[in-house]
Amino acid sequence: MRQRILPILLGTLSLLFTQSQALAQAKAAQEEPETTVLSDSLSHDDIKKLSIFKGNVILTRGLLRLTADELHLNEDANGFQHGKAIMNSKKKVVIIEERPENYEVVHAEGDHATYNGKDEVMHLIGHAIVTRMVCGKAVDTVRGETVIYNSRASTYHAVGGPTAPDNGRVRSVVQPRSKADAAVEACRKQYGGKPMPSQIKPN
Repeated sequence: MRQRILPILLGTLSLLFTQSQALAQAKAAQEEPETTVLSDSLSHDDIKKLSIFKGNVILTRGLLRLTADELHLNEDANGFQHGKAIMNSKKKVVIIEERPENYEVVHAEGDHATYNGKDEVMHLIGHAIVTRMVCGKAVDTVRGETVIYNSRASTYHAVGGPTAPDNGRVRSVVQPRSKADAAVEACRKQYGGKPMPSQIKPN
């Protein structure tokens, strides 16, 4: 079942590469990518501005893809979208975000996830893992009970607890900057200086 949701669900992904407020405003003014959600069922309440998708949910928006068993989306009074993704099975909510210009892919997973469209902040909750990869190789990994990922600022914050993957502790692995830079340069040569091709295709 195919549903197309407008207005914007997950904010402007181009802001991930913002270097200044002026540049951010210029990018925000550009046409927004289409958001597509596939699910087995959809319930929508126009008065509450709430949509509930259930069953094999796949959300795709530009260079971001989310998979879950259930997705709740609501719009606040200012037009910002907020979401909660849920897994009813033993699998995890998975969010993949590509950054072709940097040859990066961010892979985030957790038992469930929330998204604040105003601040562009994701909370991965329960057995949470966020990994930044360059050309398919992991360069940074953060694990905890909760990992908070700010996609606008490209920052992470992790908290330990009973459902952290490493005995309740936060665990982070960071490769030396020289290795990360070398991986980027090798990837740039591989693609002839052009951005990395996207693996996320519209549903």
